[in-house]
Amino acid sequence: MGRCGPPSGTGDSIGRVTRSPRLLTAVAAPVLAVVLALTVSGCGSRESGAAAVVGDRRISVAAVQEAYQDIVSVVGQDQQVNQNQILNLLILEPYLTKAAAAAGRGVSAEDARLNIKASGSGTDPSKLSYPGIEVWRASMAISALQQSDRPADTVKATFEGIGKELKSTGVHVNPRYGSGLDYVNFSILPEKPNWLASSAAPAATAPAEEPTPSP
Repeated sequence: MGRCGPPSGTGDSIGRVTRSPRLLTAVAAPVLAVVLALTVSGCGSRESGAAAVVGDRRISVAAVQEAYQDIVSVVGQDQQVNQNQILNLLILEPYLTKAAAAAGRGVSAEDARLNIKASGSGTDPSKLSYPGIEVWRASMAISALQQSDRPADTVKATFEGIGKELKSTGVHVNPRYGSGLDYVNFSILPEKPNWLASSAAPAATAPAEEPTPSP
């Protein structure tokens, strides 16, 4: 079987998510019709050394890097995975897997390992880090929640609920990964260059010239 093809007995949508570069972009924008505001701040002492803090849960920079290396080993370099996408799924993973379980479509860590083993990548899932497995679980949960037998309004409500829960919990993202979270498509926004802020500032008004006194 080719790299990251769908395993035997697995729905086609999971196979498509596994093969696509959008595997790690989290949920697709068309599912979500409402922008959910999320308070995102820079890292203070509590967030020092963290890629993100979600309530009391701290996601370390090391965890993001480990998961990134693991996922690239499974999907391949050509999938153009980046660490922002990895962090995004680590943030969402507990909420996605809880929602999938509530919908009767639970995805366990063992399910993720079996899916990776059957993917044809040649990667031994027992060698992957726990953060790497979490990312794979998150991607499988997304696929499970978006199965075609679930009504679109149910899918929409599920992801809106996740966004509201995250907003209530509180999310802080390290600025090195971006400027915040976009809940139209559940992705981390790119950092805003400083010159954009300065260019938006109103131009200073030149002082009026004093009249030249007559001799």
